[in-house]
Amino acid sequence: MSDDAWYAFEVKHFVQSERRLIGALVALVVLLNIPMGWYVLYPLKLFSTWIHEMCHGVAALLIGGSISKVEIFSDGTGLAYTMRPTSLPLWFSSAWVASAGYVGTSVIGALMLFFRRRPRAGRMGLTILGALMVASAVLYIRNGFGFWTTLGLGIALATSGWSLSRGVSGWLYTFVAATCCLNAITSIQVLFSANLVVNGQSAGGSDAHSVADALWLPYWFWASLWIAFGLLVMYLGLRHALPAKAEPSGR
Repeated sequence: MSDDAWYAFEVKHFVQSERRLIGALVALVVLLNIPMGWYVLYPLKLFSTWIHEMCHGVAALLIGGSISKVEIFSDGTGLAYTMRPTSLPLWFSSAWVASAGYVGTSVIGALMLFFRRRPRAGRMGLTILGALMVASAVLYIRNGFGFWTTLGLGIALATSGWSLSRGVSGWLYTFVAATCCLNAITSIQVLFSANLVVNGQSAGGSDAHSVADALWLPYWFWASLWIAFGLLVMYLGLRHALPAKAEPSGR
């Protein structure tokens, strides 16, 4: 096979196997560049904020701490209040929890993309994400907007996973995964800001500043490191995926 023929074969194979991903990326580019696109992407921005804040909380749980409460606001910002165990060094627990927001969002987006080719990924993925959102709203989210938004989005995702066909749910799942992965990189620019604004009010330094306070390297180093990590895992999520498994046709 000549180089040109091999290249054409690879391109054709990629297009055939990645129809959902290509469609999701095209839709994202269009929505990001039209006036009304922001309104369509707004629920997904809130979804990414939910993942970011819950990653902070889960990080605290993993080292024996707890989640006091989580708040999500209408401007797409949020806060996670956690308790960290006193048995661990303060510098470690502070850096661990603070770094989990951006690192965790990047990893979750990449993992979602990794499973995108599986026939049941859309239905199972949306249902599981929806159930987790509903559970977190009841257990942890304590402001009104955050509670009702998270609850509503969770019910919508779970219902979509349960009722939509494999094809439609698979596309929606891939679209959510792509926006989550992209958000972990585009929103990271706030880490370089000297002042973090949450719900229209100053909230002090960013997560990168918190890690810098706990460790000995400057905040811009951690922000740059997280950007590089986000690009790496997004590449891995786009480049590699579990192969599609042949299953009987149907929903």
